Parts: sequence; structure tokens; C-alpha cells
Amino acid sequence: MGRARGLGALFASLVVAATVVSATGGATAAPSARAALDPAVVAESVRYLVDNYGVSEREALRRLDLQQESVRLDGVLRRENPAEYGGMWLDQTSGELVVALTDPAAANRRLAESPDRARVRTRVVRHSLADLTAAKDRLAAKVGAGADAVYLPAVDERANEVVLWEREWVAREKASIGAAVAREGDVARRAVADESGVTVRTRVLPKPNPLAATYPDQGVCHPLACQDYGPMRGGLRLDMKRDDGTWGGCTAGFNLRSTGGGHPGKAWVLTAGHCMATKTNNTPTQHNGVPVLQQHGIERNAYPYDYAALLYVDTPTRETWLENHTGRNRVLKYCRNGGTDSNSDTPCGEQATSADEHITGTHALAQVKAGWVVCATGSGSNAADDPGAIDSGAGKGYLVGTRCGRVLSTDVGINTDLCARPGDSGGPLFSQVDHTALGILEGNQQSRTGACASGELNNYVPIDTILTDIQARYASLRSTFAVITTPNG
Repeated sequence: MGRARGLGALFASLVVAATVVSATGGATAAPSARAALDPAVVAESVRYLVDNYGVSEREALRRLDLQQESVRLDGVLRRENPAEYGGMWLDQTSGELVVALTDPAAANRRLAESPDRARVRTRVVRHSLADLTAAKDRLAAKVGAGADAVYLPAVDERANEVVLWEREWVAREKASIGAAVAREGDVARRAVADESGVTVRTRVLPKPNPLAATYPDQGVCHPLACQDYGPMRGGLRLDMKRDDGTWGGCTAGFNLRSTGGGHPGKAWVLTAGHCMATKTNNTPTQHNGVPVLQQHGIERNAYPYDYAALLYVDTPTRETWLENHTGRNRVLKYCRNGGTDSNSDTPCGEQATSADEHITGTHALAQVKAGWVVCATGSGSNAADDPGAIDSGAGKGYLVGTRCGRVLSTDVGINTDLCARPGDSGGPLFSQVDHTALGILEGNQQSRTGACASGELNNYVPIDTILTDIQARYASLRSTFAVITTPNG
């Protein structure tokens, strides 16, 4: 947003190849026709690369275009070279897309089709992604992977292996059976490794610290005050009353729609499940003092199964906040000046800006690659910088708004270097490159407050993990749940 005019001029001088993109395997397909990237639309992502990797705006845009191309190439190689394709990731240090292959020559023709072939390099690996995925699925069946399981397997594409992630906190909750479960996990790991020949390691999954706040009207949709600027969108503050009478804040993620069966045509707002803890008083969830959503809905609180899908308090409220509007598929991009936390990752230009990212698709966890540039909006606040708002514990110096960063890795969740603080939980993770929903914020490992600093690490719950779990829970009712991705969905 902050450099839109300059990037627009850059756009006019660039020739970006147009190819076909498809999001195979996702909960919702991304757009089928890939257009050239508009620099004004991906301005925050460009700024992240410029500020963190010292590249020019032209080079940053080339890297984002390569990220968009990676989606197409991943789908093609999965389909046409399943025996050789081992996965891929973006190396932002070199600006290259790394494609893992058991036999690089087998995919030469497909790689040659890439418009930026000179910046696509191959790495020889032992196992194909298909074999790794099959081993992961066998392991999942053996350990009973799911929301209540101690062990959750995942493919590590860069290491070319399967990792059996142990949720120690779940094991502690099941202390009486912990030893037996541990033995079963080790037996399953060894069995799958022997059967498939795939390397299977056991690692401990760090538990993220959940980042679970009347603000004056700013004249635009603001994360803390958007009640007169519908529709509902990701990035808005949601306030929940605790049983002790205090209030806690989280952030809206994405709008969902259910169809058929027991929930025909219902609208839901997605946020983090841990936001519902210590709240049994049935007080409606509010935005800036206005009751909007029910306090509880479809919930889980067991990362990476950590989500809450909330219905509106009544039909008139749903109509006011969603149905009476077009473009019911938005997340908020809010950029603000001032304070100690609004420089490198939120370049606003001369004044704060508010804009919308319209979500047109989703990506499954398996499609999200290390090195992707991604963005998130949070509403974590503090009384010093946001007087009048409920203090969510974000700490002085931390300001609400949109930040962009990089996918560091994926395991059972999406791990990024984005900065987030208490109150941002449940907020949307999205890609500006192809306007897709990726996940919602769980929390971090660092328990930080205040202004952002180097070395941030935050974890996101994959959107397909949420939708798959909800679908399984409500299969008997024949209801279908999906992120709203059409203008009037």
C-alpha cells in the first residue's frame, strides 16, 4: 500500500509471463488463470523482500512471480512426474526455486516450461513426494492421528523424510497412558520405516503460546473499529468476556459458509479455539462493544486442531455484518504510521491506509512451501498506543495492522517469521500472490510483547486442517463447510 505509485510505474516496465496455475489438492481451488502480478496489490510483500533481503523492487516482484509459478509447477510435477518429484521450496537468500527430484532429467521438459527457468535449480533426493506422503498416511493410520492424538506425522520436503511429531502436552494430559502411547508411536515409526524404506524421525512439537481485546471511529475500516464499514472480514478484533468478568481479545480469521444437511446456508466467522477458554457465561462475542457473534460454536483447542467457527447472534446481525454486502470474502490490510513498530514491514507513505484483500481460493498445507512470502493482519493492542480499546496484552509499542513475512517451514502447521502478539490469535494468514487463505494464527514460542524485533517465530493452523476436521465431525449431517471465495458467496 505504501509504495503503490512507485510500484505501479515499475509494473508498466516489466514483462511478466502469463502461465496457467492450478491449486490441486486444496480445500478450494485457486484461480485457474494466472495474471501478471500487479505491484500495487502485492506492495506489502514486495516491501518485506526489499527490507529483509536488500533486493530491488524489480527483483522482489520477480521472486513473487516465481512464487506464483511454483504453485503451477508443483501441480504439474505431482501429476506428471510422481515417481521423481520430491517437493520444492523457495530459497530467498539466492532468490531461487529449489525442486527436489530423484531423477532431475525426468522433469527437464516441465522445468524448461518455467518462464524463470534460470532461477529454478534441482536437488537430487532419495524419495519421491508420493512415497513420502504414502508413508506419512500409513503412519497416521497406525498412530490414530487426529485432534486427540499424541503423535501427528508430516512430510519434511527439504529433509526428504517423514517426521512423527510428538505433542508432549497431549501426552502429559494423558499421563496414565503416556508410556504405552510412546511405545506405540515408536513401534509405528519403525514399522513404517521398514515397510517403505523412508526415513522416519520422531521429534517433539513445540507447543505455541496462544496469542488470545469502544475504539473511536477512524473513518475507514480499522482492526479495532469497523462496525460501520461492512462486511465482516479477517483481521477485525473480537472481544470475549471471561468468567471472571474481564475481557480478552482475539482476531477474526476468515468467513465460512455451510451448505446442505443440518447447516444449510449458514455463515460463520473463524477464529482460534483457545480464545473460547475460560468463557462459559454465554455473553455474545463483540466487536468494539457491539454484540456480533455467539460466544461458542464449533470448537477445538488442541494445536494444530485449534479453531472456533462462530455463528452470528441473530439473523438481523448476520444481514448487517455480511449478507447485505458484496465481496463477502475479504481480509483487511491495514497499515499505520507512528510508534516504534511501523517502519520496515508496514510502509504507509504519508498516512495510514485501509484496503481489502479479496480471497479467491485456499491452499492445503501440502501446497504451502518454505520460502513463500505471506501476510497476516492482527488486532493485538495495548492501552498506551490504543487508548479506548480493550488491552489484549500486546505490549506498548506494538501496533495493530498487517505484516508480511516468510514461511520458514511446515510440519503439522505453518511456521513463519511474521511478528504477532497477544490479541492476534485467530487472525488470517494469506498470500497476496494468488489471493489465497492459508491458515489462522495459533501463537508463538517466545512469549514476546511490545514492538517487533528480529527472530520472530509464529505458528499458524492450516485452513485445510480446520475444514477437514469440521467436515469429518459433521459428515453425518451432510453439511459442507468452505471458506467464502466468491463475491456474494
